[in-house]
Amino acid sequence: MTPASGGPAHGGSPPSSPLVRAVMTTVVGNLAPAVAALAAAPILAQSLGVTGRGELAAATAPFLLAVTLATLGVPESATYAIARSRAVAARTTRRALAILAGAGAVAAVVVVLLAGVLAGGDPDLASLVMLGAAAIVPALAVGVLRATAAGLQAWGLVARERVTGAAVRLGAVAALAAAGALTPLTATVATAAAPVVAGLAYLPLRGRLGTGAVAPPLLGYGLRLWVGSLSGVLLARVDQVLMTPLAGAAALGLYVVAVNISEVPLVLSAAVRDVTFSADAAARDDARLTASARLSAAASAAVGLVVGVTMPAWVPVVFGAGFAASVPAAGLLVVAVVLGVPGSVAGAGLSARGHPGLRSASLAVAAAVNVVLVLLLVPAHGAIGAAAATLVGSLLSSNLNIWWLRRVAGVPMSAFYGVRRSDGRAAVRALRTVRRR
Repeated sequence: MTPASGGPAHGGSPPSSPLVRAVMTTVVGNLAPAVAALAAAPILAQSLGVTGRGELAAATAPFLLAVTLATLGVPESATYAIARSRAVAARTTRRALAILAGAGAVAAVVVVLLAGVLAGGDPDLASLVMLGAAAIVPALAVGVLRATAAGLQAWGLVARERVTGAAVRLGAVAALAAAGALTPLTATVATAAAPVVAGLAYLPLRGRLGTGAVAPPLLGYGLRLWVGSLSGVLLARVDQVLMTPLAGAAALGLYVVAVNISEVPLVLSAAVRDVTFSADAAARDDARLTASARLSAAASAAVGLVVGVTMPAWVPVVFGAGFAASVPAAGLLVVAVVLGVPGSVAGAGLSARGHPGLRSASLAVAAAVNVVLVLLLVPAHGAIGAAAATLVGSLLSSNLNIWWLRRVAGVPMSAFYGVRRSDGRAAVRALRTVRRR
């Protein structure tokens, strides 16, 4: 069976050179926000303190949550449609922008109405929550443009946007701190505005879209995927949204630093997931899919091991002595990230092969368990309780994705785990590709 029709044997050919180049380009784009977040985290921690850092997270978490919830799966649906036929790019992009403009406006109104509850009754914090809501619609528009670029395999533009957003946010935070003007208010403005400014990186898309064919429906496929996005964002963000009412801003401040630390091993796996979705939608290849999962899991594990072993020494120095208590939570979150990598790639494969509902089912189960555990564990255990809930949810969603892919595509679950001799050769070829570039 050819790669286009279903893929070679599950232990067969490694990822191709074009895929490797796309992954490495996307790694650059994903690395920039992670590096910027790590660079900004100690500045924010030292300037705002544990409670102030928690207030910033409480103000921006609803904005970040709303941006994800209001997508309705439309960006992923647009990427899927454009990857399969570039002729529909122009009209698909316009239709996606129109849908999300309306959805974003509704989401912004909801956030404003719930601001008081989300702020735990603090009126000043509620004002910050409402301020962040103003950037929801622009941020959704940038997400559509990112989806279009991904469908066109324009990974350079995606990387440029992410680098720009990271640089703007880090530059703003550093400048405000140097001027003695970094507060939860100014940091909220920087966090909400940075991704919108970065959207200017997609201006070159205007010359690539043309007039185009009739756009396919976006909400059918998108809503099936959106259920998973909804569950996924609950898995990733609901703990931060609920922590202030459940445990206070100080506990959230510790947890946010733990999350920042745990995102380091996520850089490569996120890039592999994004590229795999687009590549597998264009041409299905089981061997490429499973090899990508194994390689990214091994790389994430190596990075996670280094971070986990060394962070007790450098976290108190970098973030301040008050944040030393975030180390245990960060350790649990690093484990959650690493163990979730194979299932993340499998989830991209499910969506690319027309089964986004199965990925959504995996995330829905994990999110339900996560919410229950957050409500049970966070009041008594704070950041550690939230991290434990995330670990359980990550394990559930990851392995359910792999199980579903075995059911619908016959890909053995074992093909996503471990390291093969061919993986080592593929890694060497990937490094050679990077050196040539």
